[in-house]
Amino acid sequence: MSIDLRLMRYVVTIAEEGGFQRAAERLRMAQPPLSRQIRDLERRLGVPLFHRRPTRLTEAGEAFVASARRLLADADSMIELVRAAGQGQSGTVRLGMVMSAAHETVPELLAALRAAYPGVTVQAREAWSGELDAGLRAGRFDLVLGRMIPRRPGLARQTVRREPLVAVVGTAHPLAGRPVAALSDLYGSRLRLVPGDVAPDYRSALLAALARTGLEFEVDDCEVLGWRHLGLADGKGFALVPSSLGALPTADGVVLPLADHLPAPDLELVWRRDALPPAGAAFTRVVEATARERGWLEAAPTGLPV
Repeated sequence: MSIDLRLMRYVVTIAEEGGFQRAAERLRMAQPPLSRQIRDLERRLGVPLFHRRPTRLTEAGEAFVASARRLLADADSMIELVRAAGQGQSGTVRLGMVMSAAHETVPELLAALRAAYPGVTVQAREAWSGELDAGLRAGRFDLVLGRMIPRRPGLARQTVRREPLVAVVGTAHPLAGRPVAALSDLYGSRLRLVPGDVAPDYRSALLAALARTGLEFEVDDCEVLGWRHLGLADGKGFALVPSSLGALPTADGVVLPLADHLPAPDLELVWRRDALPPAGAAFTRVVEATARERGWLEAAPTGLPV
């Protein structure tokens, strides 16, 4: 047999108030219907729950109340969890992110998220832009934090960070000891870039930005993908990375700030409008607030093609 939660609350309230009349007043109902429903419940159970005159629990009633309190507490907890999940206060967010966001930006965002929504957890995974785009379309990510994610119908996005590019040169490069360098100083060095099939739009945007400076550089694909191995040990090449990576050491190079203002493609948070869970919406609010508080949006827009 099944007993609804309403009847359990009635029995617990009568036990706590020590009488049917006081319980009825607390429950904001008339006493006769309350007494009738308890008699019907006792009839279904086949045992009395209360001694009458004075009202007190029977042994069976004490067992009923103890179990009812646990079930009611579980039900109340379930309701709170459901409401929290529906309001984005709990749940899991599947986040894809580019490597350049993993060092500084994402840790700050996760710290802000924990402070604002401690019930929300994030499953973060690094990937290149092409994989992030494919994962978003396939539903493997709820949100992606990337640069130059293609614009498609049904996608929403918000800018997270604008920052300039810095150069990375090998320790054997002639400019390695400089505190700062102009792009023209790098002329004659070969630019190391991720292959076009890994991050095609990012690569194209970077080359377009360089072309607008009037300088042309010969380009080599990086043989080993990753921030720590840029293939610069020969001292003949250089790479361009967002400035937020500047404090992170590499295995074969040193960071060289640029005198020229060469903006990196904007770091953006992108999601599908029709598939964002409430916890994901909470994350977008935290990202927007954090970007504003940290001043990440104060740099001039990139002006790169989108």
